Amino acid sequence: MILPDFGRLYAAQRFQVVNTTENDHVDPDREPFRVSTREYIYRLVMNKGHVIEWHWHPQGNSHERRPHIHPAIDPKAHLPGPRFAMEDVIESCIQLGAKPSREDWAARLLESGGIHKLYRTWVNEPGERQAT
Repeated sequence: MILPDFGRLYAAQRFQVVNTTENDHVDPDREPFRVSTREYIYRLVMNKGHVIEWHWHPQGNSHERRPHIHPAIDPKAHLPGPRFAMEDVIESCIQLGAKPSREDWAARLLESGGIHKLYRTWVNEPGERQAT
């Protein structure tokens, strides 16, 4: 995605359609399936030359299995972080100076990301218990 006068955002996700259970949805009979993220790689290449990457690749070659950030200051570093939804990355780009394409960008990201955050099964590491 080209971010005018700012840079480029690249995004890749691997996901799986899975059966919904009562534990991860209010009404599994009405919505029997959900999408479960299995991996993501987001890469921001700024026009100024800085690169920031948000990764979670539990099956990859890296020793780091948790969600993490590769910061511009040291791209080989793995800074552990929470699970990042695409909406979080888009908001980060805007906070860093990318121009939003809509005036209601914050509300739209909140609505879209809120659905994911409401039904996600983990935040920091797969297998953790999410607070209720």
